[in-house]
Amino acid sequence: MAIVRLDGRLGILAIEAKVDETFGPTVDEWLSDPKGDRQTRQTRLKRLCGLLDLDPGAVGSIRYQLIHRTASALIEARRYCARDAVMIVQSFCPKRSWFDDYRAFVEAMGLDQATDGRITAPKECDGIDLRLAWVAEVIEGPFKRLGTARTVPALTELGRVQLSKSFFMRDMLYSEVAMIHGLNNAPDDPELAIKAGKRLCEELLEPLQDKWGRIAIRSAYRSCEVNGFCNEMQRKKKAGYTCASNESNYAAHIWDRLDAKGHMGAMACVVVPSFWEKHQERGDWRIMARWIHEHLPYSSLYFFPTYWAFNIGWHEQPERSIKSYAEPAGTFTP
Repeated sequence: MAIVRLDGRLGILAIEAKVDETFGPTVDEWLSDPKGDRQTRQTRLKRLCGLLDLDPGAVGSIRYQLIHRTASALIEARRYCARDAVMIVQSFCPKRSWFDDYRAFVEAMGLDQATDGRITAPKECDGIDLRLAWVAEVIEGPFKRLGTARTVPALTELGRVQLSKSFFMRDMLYSEVAMIHGLNNAPDDPELAIKAGKRLCEELLEPLQDKWGRIAIRSAYRSCEVNGFCNEMQRKKKAGYTCASNESNYAAHIWDRLDAKGHMGAMACVVVPSFWEKHQERGDWRIMARWIHEHLPYSSLYFFPTYWAFNIGWHEQPERSIKSYAEPAGTFTP
Protein backbone atom coordinates (compact mmCIF):
# COMPACT_ATOMS: atom_id res chain seq x y z
CA MET A 1 0.00 0.00 0.00
CA ALA A 2 1.32 3.44 -0.92
CA ILE A 3 0.16 7.02 -0.41
CA VAL A 4 0.88 9.11 -3.49
CA ARG A 5 0.46 12.77 -4.38
CA LEU A 6 -1.59 13.58 -7.48
CA ASP A 7 -1.65 17.22 -8.61
CA GLY A 8 -1.85 18.53 -5.08
CA ARG A 9 -4.15 15.85 -3.69
CA LEU A 10 -3.59 12.42 -2.21
CA GLY A 11 -4.21 9.02 -3.78
CA ILE A 12 -3.97 5.46 -2.51
CA LEU A 13 -2.18 2.75 -4.45
CA ALA A 14 -2.77 -0.89 -3.42
CA ILE A 15 -0.64 -3.52 -5.18
CA GLU A 16 -1.29 -7.26 -5.25
CA ALA A 17 1.83 -8.98 -6.64
CA LYS A 18 1.55 -12.47 -8.14
CA VAL A 19 3.70 -15.05 -9.89
CA ASP A 20 2.04 -18.48 -10.12
CA GLU A 21 0.11 -18.36 -6.85
CA THR A 22 -3.65 -17.90 -6.96
CA PHE A 23 -5.95 -15.25 -5.55
CA GLY A 24 -7.10 -17.82 -3.01
CA PRO A 25 -10.62 -19.16 -2.49
CA THR A 26 -13.76 -17.80 -4.10
CA VAL A 27 -16.27 -16.06 -1.87
CA ASP A 28 -18.39 -19.22 -1.73
CA GLU A 29 -15.35 -21.32 -0.74
CA TRP A 30 -14.31 -18.76 1.85
CA LEU A 31 -17.78 -18.65 3.40
CA SER A 32 -17.98 -22.45 3.47
CA ASP A 33 -14.64 -22.95 5.19
CA PRO A 34 -15.50 -24.90 8.37
CA LYS A 35 -12.59 -23.31 10.23
CA GLY A 36 -14.25 -19.89 10.07
CA ASP A 37 -17.49 -18.57 11.55
CA ARG A 38 -19.90 -18.25 8.64
CA GLN A 39 -22.07 -15.57 10.24
CA THR A 40 -19.05 -13.40 11.05
CA ARG A 41 -17.72 -13.83 7.53
CA GLN A 42 -21.06 -12.97 6.00
CA THR A 43 -21.13 -9.76 8.05
CA ARG A 44 -17.61 -8.90 6.90
CA LEU A 45 -18.48 -9.66 3.26
CA LYS A 46 -21.56 -7.44 3.45
CA ARG A 47 -19.42 -4.57 4.73
CA LEU A 48 -16.76 -4.99 2.05
CA CYS A 49 -19.35 -5.27 -0.71
CA GLY A 50 -21.05 -2.18 0.64
CA LEU A 51 -17.81 -0.24 0.20
CA LEU A 52 -17.49 -1.44 -3.40
CA ASP A 53 -21.19 -1.17 -4.29
CA LEU A 54 -21.41 -4.91 -4.93
CA ASP A 55 -24.28 -7.29 -4.25
CA PRO A 56 -23.04 -9.83 -1.63
CA GLY A 57 -25.35 -12.44 -3.11
CA ALA A 58 -23.88 -12.13 -6.59
CA VAL A 59 -20.15 -12.49 -5.88
CA GLY A 60 -19.93 -16.18 -4.97
CA SER A 61 -17.57 -17.03 -7.83
CA ILE A 62 -15.34 -13.97 -7.30
CA ARG A 63 -12.02 -14.43 -5.50
CA TYR A 64 -12.39 -13.06 -1.98
CA GLN A 65 -8.83 -11.71 -1.98
CA LEU A 66 -9.61 -9.32 -4.84
CA ILE A 67 -12.62 -7.93 -2.97
CA HIS A 68 -10.70 -7.58 0.28
CA ARG A 69 -7.64 -5.97 -1.32
CA THR A 70 -9.70 -3.47 -3.29
CA ALA A 71 -11.84 -2.59 -0.28
CA SER A 72 -8.67 -1.98 1.75
CA ALA A 73 -7.62 0.65 -0.80
CA LEU A 74 -10.92 2.47 -0.23
CA ILE A 75 -10.60 2.19 3.55
CA GLU A 76 -7.13 3.76 3.40
CA ALA A 77 -8.40 6.45 1.04
CA ARG A 78 -11.05 7.39 3.59
CA ARG A 79 -8.45 7.38 6.35
CA TYR A 80 -6.23 9.87 4.52
CA CYS A 81 -9.07 11.84 2.93
CA ALA A 82 -7.85 10.82 -0.52
CA ARG A 83 -10.14 11.22 -3.52
CA ASP A 84 -8.52 8.53 -5.69
CA ALA A 85 -7.69 4.87 -5.12
CA VAL A 86 -6.24 2.21 -7.41
CA MET A 87 -5.87 -1.54 -6.91
CA ILE A 88 -3.19 -2.93 -9.21
CA VAL A 89 -2.41 -6.59 -9.79
CA GLN A 90 1.30 -6.86 -10.63
CA SER A 91 1.81 -10.15 -12.47
CA PHE A 92 5.28 -11.65 -12.86
CA CYS A 93 3.93 -14.76 -14.58
CA PRO A 94 4.53 -15.12 -18.34
CA LYS A 95 1.35 -17.22 -18.57
CA ARG A 96 -0.80 -14.45 -17.06
CA SER A 97 -2.06 -16.99 -14.55
CA TRP A 98 -5.35 -16.01 -12.89
CA PHE A 99 -6.09 -13.12 -15.32
CA ASP A 100 -9.55 -14.61 -15.84
CA ASP A 101 -10.24 -14.18 -12.13
CA TYR A 102 -9.24 -10.52 -12.39
CA ARG A 103 -11.44 -10.07 -15.46
CA ALA A 104 -14.42 -11.56 -13.64
CA PHE A 105 -13.88 -9.13 -10.76
CA VAL A 106 -13.67 -6.15 -13.10
CA GLU A 107 -16.94 -7.20 -14.73
CA ALA A 108 -18.60 -7.67 -11.33
CA MET A 109 -17.54 -4.13 -10.44
CA GLY A 110 -19.34 -2.87 -13.54
CA LEU A 111 -16.19 -1.41 -15.05
CA ASP A 112 -15.01 -1.50 -18.65
CA GLN A 113 -13.38 -4.59 -20.13
CA ALA A 114 -10.27 -5.80 -18.30
CA THR A 115 -7.12 -5.25 -20.35
CA ASP A 116 -3.51 -6.13 -19.60
CA GLY A 117 -1.50 -2.96 -19.00
CA ARG A 118 -4.49 -0.62 -18.97
CA ILE A 119 -6.19 1.06 -16.04
CA THR A 120 -9.98 0.94 -15.91
CA ALA A 121 -12.33 3.89 -15.89
CA PRO A 122 -13.13 5.14 -12.39
CA LYS A 123 -16.04 3.94 -10.29
CA GLU A 124 -17.22 6.36 -7.66
CA CYS A 125 -17.49 4.74 -4.25
CA ASP A 126 -18.68 7.14 -1.57
CA GLY A 127 -16.89 10.10 -3.12
CA ILE A 128 -13.70 8.21 -4.01
CA ASP A 129 -12.77 7.43 -7.60
CA LEU A 130 -11.73 3.77 -7.63
CA ARG A 131 -9.82 2.21 -10.51
CA LEU A 132 -8.42 -1.26 -11.19
CA ALA A 133 -5.46 -2.39 -13.29
CA TRP A 134 -3.47 -5.46 -14.30
CA VAL A 135 0.21 -4.93 -15.04
CA ALA A 136 2.39 -7.72 -16.41
CA GLU A 137 6.16 -7.94 -16.20
CA VAL A 138 7.77 -7.14 -19.53
CA ILE A 139 9.53 -10.21 -20.94
CA GLU A 140 12.53 -9.42 -23.10
CA GLY A 141 14.10 -11.99 -25.41
CA PRO A 142 15.65 -14.22 -26.08
CA PHE A 143 13.29 -16.47 -24.18
CA LYS A 144 11.76 -19.89 -24.51
CA ARG A 145 8.06 -19.86 -25.20
CA LEU A 146 6.02 -21.90 -22.73
CA GLY A 147 4.90 -25.25 -24.07
CA THR A 148 2.01 -25.78 -21.66
CA ALA A 149 -0.69 -28.01 -23.13
CA ARG A 150 -3.85 -25.86 -23.26
CA THR A 151 -6.03 -27.96 -25.57
CA VAL A 152 -7.38 -31.51 -25.39
CA PRO A 153 -5.35 -32.67 -28.44
CA ALA A 154 -2.13 -31.18 -27.00
CA LEU A 155 -2.71 -32.78 -23.60
CA THR A 156 -3.60 -36.08 -25.24
CA GLU A 157 -0.32 -36.10 -27.17
CA LEU A 158 1.62 -35.26 -24.01
CA GLY A 159 -0.10 -38.09 -22.15
CA ARG A 160 0.91 -40.55 -24.87
CA VAL A 161 4.63 -39.99 -24.30
CA GLN A 162 6.12 -43.25 -23.01
CA LEU A 163 8.54 -42.66 -20.16
CA SER A 164 9.58 -46.30 -19.71
CA LYS A 165 8.33 -49.77 -20.60
CA SER A 166 5.42 -49.52 -18.13
CA PHE A 167 4.77 -45.82 -17.58
CA PHE A 168 3.35 -43.04 -19.70
CA MET A 169 3.25 -39.33 -19.03
CA ARG A 170 -0.49 -39.55 -18.50
CA ASP A 171 0.09 -41.75 -15.43
CA MET A 172 2.00 -38.87 -13.86
CA LEU A 173 -0.41 -35.97 -14.41
CA TYR A 174 -3.36 -36.87 -12.17
CA SER A 175 -3.98 -34.47 -9.29
CA GLU A 176 -6.97 -34.23 -6.97
CA VAL A 177 -6.14 -30.57 -6.33
CA ALA A 178 -6.10 -29.79 -10.05
CA MET A 179 -9.33 -31.70 -10.65
CA ILE A 180 -11.30 -30.13 -7.80
CA HIS A 181 -10.13 -26.57 -8.44
CA GLY A 182 -10.00 -26.66 -12.25
CA LEU A 183 -6.24 -26.10 -12.52
CA ASN A 184 -3.95 -27.12 -15.37
CA ASN A 185 -1.47 -29.77 -14.28
CA ALA A 186 0.60 -29.76 -17.47
CA PRO A 187 4.28 -28.74 -17.69
CA ASP A 188 5.40 -25.38 -19.06
CA ASP A 189 8.52 -27.12 -20.37
CA PRO A 190 7.37 -30.56 -21.57
CA GLU A 191 10.83 -31.41 -22.93
CA LEU A 192 12.49 -31.01 -19.52
CA ALA A 193 9.62 -32.76 -17.71
CA ILE A 194 9.82 -35.74 -20.06
CA LYS A 195 13.61 -35.92 -19.80
CA ALA A 196 13.50 -35.93 -15.99
CA GLY A 197 10.48 -38.23 -15.87
CA LYS A 198 12.20 -40.83 -18.02
CA ARG A 199 15.14 -41.00 -15.61
CA LEU A 200 12.76 -41.40 -12.66
CA CYS A 201 10.79 -44.16 -14.35
CA GLU A 202 13.65 -46.06 -15.98
CA GLU A 203 16.09 -45.95 -13.06
CA LEU A 204 13.74 -46.12 -10.07
CA LEU A 205 10.12 -47.01 -10.75
CA GLU A 206 10.71 -49.85 -13.23
CA PRO A 207 13.23 -51.78 -11.10
CA LEU A 208 11.04 -51.15 -8.04
CA GLN A 209 8.07 -52.66 -9.85
CA ASP A 210 10.13 -55.54 -11.23
CA LYS A 211 11.07 -56.52 -7.68
CA TRP A 212 7.87 -55.88 -5.72
CA GLY A 213 5.07 -56.02 -8.25
CA ARG A 214 2.75 -53.31 -9.50
CA ILE A 215 3.22 -49.87 -7.99
CA ALA A 216 0.44 -47.29 -7.75
CA ILE A 217 1.22 -43.64 -8.47
CA ARG A 218 -0.27 -41.37 -5.80
CA SER A 219 1.19 -38.06 -6.93
CA ALA A 220 3.95 -37.43 -9.43
CA TYR A 221 4.29 -34.36 -11.63
CA ARG A 222 2.88 -31.05 -10.38
CA SER A 223 2.77 -27.80 -12.30
CA CYS A 224 3.82 -24.60 -10.56
CA GLU A 225 0.19 -23.56 -10.76
CA VAL A 226 -1.09 -26.64 -8.95
CA ASN A 227 1.74 -26.94 -6.43
CA GLY A 228 1.63 -23.22 -5.64
CA PHE A 229 -2.10 -23.32 -4.96
CA CYS A 230 -1.75 -26.49 -2.88
CA ASN A 231 1.03 -24.94 -0.80
CA GLU A 232 -1.02 -21.80 -0.22
CA MET A 233 -3.90 -23.92 1.07
CA GLN A 234 -1.51 -25.88 3.28
CA ARG A 235 -0.15 -22.68 4.80
CA LYS A 236 -3.74 -21.76 5.61
CA LYS A 237 -4.00 -25.17 7.31
CA LYS A 238 -6.66 -26.49 4.92
CA ALA A 239 -7.26 -30.22 5.26
CA GLY A 240 -5.97 -32.45 2.48
CA TYR A 241 -3.35 -30.07 1.06
CA THR A 242 0.22 -31.30 1.57
CA CYS A 243 2.55 -29.49 -0.82
CA ALA A 244 5.84 -27.80 0.01
CA SER A 245 6.68 -24.48 -1.67
CA ASN A 246 7.36 -24.29 -5.40
CA GLU A 247 11.01 -23.45 -4.80
CA SER A 248 11.60 -26.51 -2.63
CA ASN A 249 9.78 -28.70 -5.17
CA TYR A 250 11.81 -27.63 -8.21
CA ALA A 251 13.51 -30.76 -9.60
CA ALA A 252 11.26 -32.81 -7.30
CA HIS A 253 7.49 -32.88 -7.88
CA ILE A 254 7.91 -29.95 -10.29
CA TRP A 255 9.80 -31.79 -13.00
CA ASP A 256 9.97 -28.93 -15.48
CA ARG A 257 12.06 -26.60 -13.32
CA LEU A 258 15.72 -26.95 -12.44
CA ASP A 259 16.62 -26.50 -8.78
CA ALA A 260 18.50 -23.49 -7.41
CA LYS A 261 21.82 -25.04 -8.45
CA GLY A 262 20.66 -25.74 -11.99
CA HIS A 263 20.12 -29.48 -11.59
CA MET A 264 17.36 -31.65 -13.02
CA GLY A 265 15.20 -34.02 -10.99
CA ALA A 266 11.82 -35.72 -10.68
CA MET A 267 9.81 -37.25 -7.86
CA ALA A 268 6.72 -39.41 -7.42
CA CYS A 269 4.72 -40.55 -4.44
CA VAL A 270 3.95 -44.25 -4.79
CA VAL A 271 2.34 -47.17 -3.00
CA VAL A 272 3.43 -50.79 -3.41
CA PRO A 273 0.24 -52.78 -2.63
CA SER A 274 1.94 -56.18 -2.36
CA PHE A 275 4.48 -54.83 0.10
CA TRP A 276 1.81 -53.23 2.29
CA GLU A 277 -0.21 -56.46 2.29
CA LYS A 278 2.70 -58.42 3.79
CA HIS A 279 4.40 -55.81 5.97
CA GLN A 280 2.09 -53.85 8.29
CA GLU A 281 3.95 -54.04 11.58
CA ARG A 282 5.29 -50.87 13.16
CA GLY A 283 8.45 -49.77 11.34
CA ASP A 284 8.09 -52.26 8.47
CA TRP A 285 8.51 -49.42 5.98
CA ARG A 286 12.23 -49.70 6.77
CA ILE A 287 12.36 -52.99 4.87
CA MET A 288 11.47 -51.15 1.66
CA ALA A 289 13.73 -48.23 2.51
CA ARG A 290 16.69 -50.54 3.06
CA TRP A 291 16.11 -52.44 -0.19
CA ILE A 292 15.90 -49.21 -2.22
CA HIS A 293 19.00 -47.89 -0.52
CA GLU A 294 20.96 -51.02 -1.42
CA HIS A 295 19.72 -51.45 -5.00
CA LEU A 296 18.54 -48.18 -6.58
CA PRO A 297 20.19 -44.80 -7.40
CA TYR A 298 17.59 -42.74 -5.53
CA SER A 299 18.15 -39.21 -4.28
CA SER A 300 15.53 -38.94 -1.54
CA LEU A 301 12.88 -41.10 0.12
CA TYR A 302 10.10 -39.89 2.41
CA PHE A 303 7.73 -42.45 3.95
CA PHE A 304 4.15 -41.90 5.15
CA PRO A 305 1.98 -44.00 7.51
CA THR A 306 -0.89 -44.76 5.08
CA TYR A 307 -0.09 -47.92 3.07
CA TRP A 308 3.61 -47.08 3.58
CA ALA A 309 3.30 -44.62 0.69
CA PHE A 310 6.58 -42.87 -0.04
CA ASN A 311 8.09 -40.12 -2.12
CA ILE A 312 10.92 -41.40 -4.26
CA GLY A 313 13.09 -38.91 -6.07
CA TRP A 314 15.66 -39.09 -8.85
CA HIS A 315 18.17 -36.22 -9.10
CA GLU A 316 21.30 -35.38 -11.08
CA GLN A 317 23.11 -34.82 -7.78
CA PRO A 318 21.55 -37.43 -5.44
CA GLU A 319 21.66 -36.64 -1.73
CA ARG A 320 20.73 -40.19 -0.63
CA SER A 321 18.48 -39.18 2.27
CA ILE A 322 15.70 -41.21 3.90
CA LYS A 323 13.11 -39.59 6.16
CA SER A 324 9.75 -40.70 7.49
CA TYR A 325 6.51 -39.47 9.00
CA ALA A 326 5.73 -43.10 9.78
CA GLU A 327 6.93 -44.47 13.10
CA PRO A 328 9.72 -44.47 13.98
CA ALA A 329 9.63 -40.99 12.47
CA GLY A 330 12.64 -38.94 11.51
CA THR A 331 15.80 -39.70 9.54
CA PHE A 332 16.62 -43.31 8.79
CA THR A 333 20.17 -44.54 8.24
CA PRO A 334 20.23 -48.11 6.84
